[in-house]
Amino acid sequence: MSFLSRIFRPRVTRHYTIYRSFEAAGYERTNSPWFGDYGISAADTASQLPTIRNRTREAAKNDPLVIRALQMYANNIIGHKGIVLRCNYSNGDKESSLEIQDKVEKAWKLWCETPEYCDIQGRKPMRKILVQAVRSWMREGEAILQIMPNAKNPFGISLMPIRPDALAIDMIDEEKKIYNGVEVDEDGRPVAYHFYKNMTTTGMFSGETKIVPAEYILHLFDEEYVGQRRGFPVFAGVLKSLKMGHDYTNAELTAAKADAMKCGIFKREGGDPAAVGDKDEQGNMFQEREVGEALVLDEGWAYENPNPSRPNAGYGPFKKDLNRENASGLNLPYNTWCNDLEGVSYSSIRAGTLEDRDTWKMLQEDVIEQILRPLFRRKSGWLNCAATEGALKVDLLLLEDLRISDTWRPRRWQWVDPASDAKAAEIAVAHGWTTDSDVAAEQGSDYWDNAKTKAEEIAWKKAQGLEEEETEKPDNE
Repeated sequence: MSFLSRIFRPRVTRHYTIYRSFEAAGYERTNSPWFGDYGISAADTASQLPTIRNRTREAAKNDPLVIRALQMYANNIIGHKGIVLRCNYSNGDKESSLEIQDKVEKAWKLWCETPEYCDIQGRKPMRKILVQAVRSWMREGEAILQIMPNAKNPFGISLMPIRPDALAIDMIDEEKKIYNGVEVDEDGRPVAYHFYKNMTTTGMFSGETKIVPAEYILHLFDEEYVGQRRGFPVFAGVLKSLKMGHDYTNAELTAAKADAMKCGIFKREGGDPAAVGDKDEQGNMFQEREVGEALVLDEGWAYENPNPSRPNAGYGPFKKDLNRENASGLNLPYNTWCNDLEGVSYSSIRAGTLEDRDTWKMLQEDVIEQILRPLFRRKSGWLNCAATEGALKVDLLLLEDLRISDTWRPRRWQWVDPASDAKAAEIAVAHGWTTDSDVAAEQGSDYWDNAKTKAEEIAWKKAQGLEEEETEKPDNE
């Protein structure tokens, strides 16, 4: 090639493609088994929810960790005292407002604590109804309660728990806007629920359906996707792992049992077999010994002891790692769920406990927002029925103001570090960062009830001629 041709040679431009995509969206070989998902549809719910629900029920009967998890949800969401109503009605007149607040709270308390009133079957108080609802919510994916107006009690209202299976999951009609048994309007608001009328002896629901207006249904579930009408069990994401871990434990137990039952082996090098034992009808040799009795063998016989290989030394660490993952998927504190406090420091468990309590508070609010508040406020709810029937003796003109006066006091927990936390609370109240009422509420009590009880205690002590003990003042005063 000449000098000039090299100078005037056409230049070849190479084009480079730069990839700016997410690795998770790639279709390379390593991602070939990775399938995507389009969320939860009515068709997915109808085909998958019954299987997941049935498998979760089986685990709730046989898997100790699932049984423990359900108990923890009930303990921490509802607690041993339930969720208490606090009426904050005010009409500008302090004395009159307190009187009305007291009437509402006492009437609600009477209704909740009397099974013949709040339960249509007359068996459970409100606390146990809520505990059952929370268990169903976690195990079945949802809890359903029907408001029964015109009930035969002084309040004219009761609740009827309904098994989620009864809600027609396979009823899907696009034209009528019915999705898995829930009928909605143009805006997506539930207007009616379609329930099967009959349950077979095997626990299956089918056949004709009945329609219940949404006004009378309290439906507790997690709506993970917009438009989702039914809930999935909280165990759905970890159920396979829990099942395999449970089966693995059973396999290890079986292997350990079989290993422990191995007998020793007699080997003959010479000698008389009769000197070692007897023979059964089939000619098999055996020998009976008492506990602690030594074995003396005839010359020419040798005995080999079994050498068990179980329990498996790797079982504990493996199961611990597996359960840590499962605890994360269930939003449960691993150490409490598995009763494993080995190697846990005070500071770490304190930090974990505080974070876990935020999760419990969120779940408590779900119960309040989807069950208790609608039950109290709806036109078909407790307030209207109790006032109309005369069990709540208030002016009916006050109902609209009373309807939004409800606040709820769910279960709370004791301080992790009582001395330090109490000191911190005292400083916060002194600087106006919080109030005595808020501190008492965080402890699961009511400041005004406490103050009233304290005043009664002081008055009683004075009447008995007892001196009131002086409260120690803080060191900084």
